[in-house]
Amino acid sequence: MTAVFLFDLHLEGRGVRLAGAVAMLRRGPAAEVFMNGGMREPGVETQGRGEGWDPRFDDLIMQAAAEEGLADDSLRSLQTQLRCFNAWMLAREGRSWDRASVDDLKAYFQEARELRSAATVRVKRWVVQRLYCWARNEGVADVSFEAALVAARSTPPMRLTTVPSVDQMRRILALPDTDTPDGVRDRAALELLYGAGLRSAELLDLHVGQVPDAPGMRLMGKGAKERLVVLGEHARHWIAQYKGVRRTLLSAGGHRSTSTDRLFVSTGIYPAYQYSQLRRMVGCYAAKIGLHLTPHSLRHAFATHLYQHKAPLKTIQLLLGHEHLSTTTVYVSRKFEDDHLLLDLHHPRSKNHQKFARR
Repeated sequence: MTAVFLFDLHLEGRGVRLAGAVAMLRRGPAAEVFMNGGMREPGVETQGRGEGWDPRFDDLIMQAAAEEGLADDSLRSLQTQLRCFNAWMLAREGRSWDRASVDDLKAYFQEARELRSAATVRVKRWVVQRLYCWARNEGVADVSFEAALVAARSTPPMRLTTVPSVDQMRRILALPDTDTPDGVRDRAALELLYGAGLRSAELLDLHVGQVPDAPGMRLMGKGAKERLVVLGEHARHWIAQYKGVRRTLLSAGGHRSTSTDRLFVSTGIYPAYQYSQLRRMVGCYAAKIGLHLTPHSLRHAFATHLYQHKAPLKTIQLLLGHEHLSTTTVYVSRKFEDDHLLLDLHHPRSKNHQKFARR
């Protein structure tokens, strides 16, 4: 990778991603629990660079960060799974990834299907495809991987995300104790996740001066793409309330008011609110009404409830920041739809059908 390529960055968001990728590569891959019976082998380290890491992977990760603006979590997953795959090749086949055959890749995915979840298999497939496409384009290696990927597609479908009803969401939003700074912060975060459909990473990356009093704002979403976010009245109200207690939370945690410019802060070790804290907060409130939810579940609820109240799919796509409409349809649940009622109202042969006249 040349210096020209590294400095050819004109978007601030992508520059931040690149800086994050550099820091990540210096730290080395995070610990990974490999698949039993194959993905963890004696002598394969799980800290630092570790056995299985190829220095050429650095170029792939830097390119993914600079050109595509992949989120930090995606870069970490890419980094870990690259090392995981090469460690498997070295331990099982005695050769590195750039000398893999189609049979090697089929065996790798077959073992993954037997020992890992469908979601993990999809991640491994994404990583292997990205690795060999990059290697072919850069002239590093030319491995015919397509046949193995076709076989890997036959994985079980992912489990459907639990989507709470409108009434259940009202109950969850009413649970935080808004007489305390922590409760005000929790309510503001819940309002943004559900009321604006923010991703967890987008919420945690918000800066103090980034959220306006106006009903809308633009932020850098997934893939370093700018997207529109509409803030409802409730979200704006609770954000304003939270800003008034933000310094109190930092002080309670022993942090200075200037220790972080992130909007959401913590009383814990780190001044900035962490994903583990956000996930635990959402899970605790959901458990009180008998549900198992994650922050991402509230994004699904945002899309589903819009759809149930007749919002067009194209509008929901815009608000979610999706590039493809097919992705948006995954977020929309029909769990609360009455199919018999829909048929009775809209089919020409039904008893209660009313003819629709275009004007």
